Amino acid sequence: MITHNTSVDPLKTSVAPLQDQYAILRQMRSELLLRYRPHIKEGAGPIRVMARLVAELERECRKHNIAEEIMQTEIVNRTIGDVNLRLITECEGAPGSPGDYRLLADELGIALPNEQLHGYTATGETYLWLRNQMMECERLLLSRNYDPRIYDIYGIGNPVLREWLAQNWEQWGFSITAEQVHLGLGAMDGIDKVLRGLAHMYRTQNISDAAVLFPEPGFNVPEWQARSSGYRLHTFQTLPEHRFKLTGLQLDQILQGNPDIRIIYLTITNNPTTFAYTPDELNAIHAVLRRYRDMGRIIFILTDLAYIGTGKPEEDRARMATFGTSDVLQHTIFVNSFSKTHTLTGERFGWVTCGNVRVSGCFLLDFARCDRGHRGC
Repeated sequence: MITHNTSVDPLKTSVAPLQDQYAILRQMRSELLLRYRPHIKEGAGPIRVMARLVAELERECRKHNIAEEIMQTEIVNRTIGDVNLRLITECEGAPGSPGDYRLLADELGIALPNEQLHGYTATGETYLWLRNQMMECERLLLSRNYDPRIYDIYGIGNPVLREWLAQNWEQWGFSITAEQVHLGLGAMDGIDKVLRGLAHMYRTQNISDAAVLFPEPGFNVPEWQARSSGYRLHTFQTLPEHRFKLTGLQLDQILQGNPDIRIIYLTITNNPTTFAYTPDELNAIHAVLRRYRDMGRIIFILTDLAYIGTGKPEEDRARMATFGTSDVLQHTIFVNSFSKTHTLTGERFGWVTCGNVRVSGCFLLDFARCDRGHRGC
């Protein structure tokens, strides 16, 4: 329960004077910061903790009748980059013209029919069109004897969607089957299930010394997930002279000194550094791992492709081509989502593609738990 020292009770329906509203908001913000600080120290992704903090502060402000203009000046949301299209008020020119940005929520199928958006009444045409497409996809599934409302005991998920995603790999020149594709509730969910699946595989092989290498700086939520699955973590601080990327020479030195490393988490286009690996840099990493495989040491690359598809197409194709050789592909696990390429951060849809069909089978039990979320197309 949030407390405050002002004489006005903000839980009542009356609206406090503006000066009191500023004081109430600032005190709530300070208390929330104290409450959430331990969560950051526990290892959860800081950017997501901040996003949750901001969202909770906004909810509390509305409970306390804090004016929207005060919230806009006192709360700056610089967390995960989501854009709430319902909050757009800009209208340059006549209503309904190309300069009327209030239409975006309607055009992208977010706004409901007759929803009021700062003076604009949404038609909901795109929203209804999308719902109709969902119905048609369900008809397609039923025609394939797959009922999305009947429990899938094997947890393999929507077969049509998996086939479509497998075909999507043709753009990179890969031949992938639906059996190699697993659906998840976002890329993070996919990474978590991969780590748990591989941990189970190592246990069945009586391997107890499994560790994951994380080049830094980078997306750190997988570190928390790996630790939760019982892995040891090795981090390596990349250098500005290498544009914050892991080099083949550095990887060789790390592997020599840490024989327990069995997985490397690698973001091909890095967040937060924004630097992307070149084909030569990736081939250098592949060459090191190939040499260790020849010596009998298998190391998987857990490849985060979140930003592949947002850069220059020819450059992305060249990066992806380095994974196309059979020995590299067999030891690579790709993680994709539509969050960055299609600005669908809130939809929470991702998928994992395993280059090795046999290793892919290790994930079935873990991915079965999220099957209900993606039975429709």
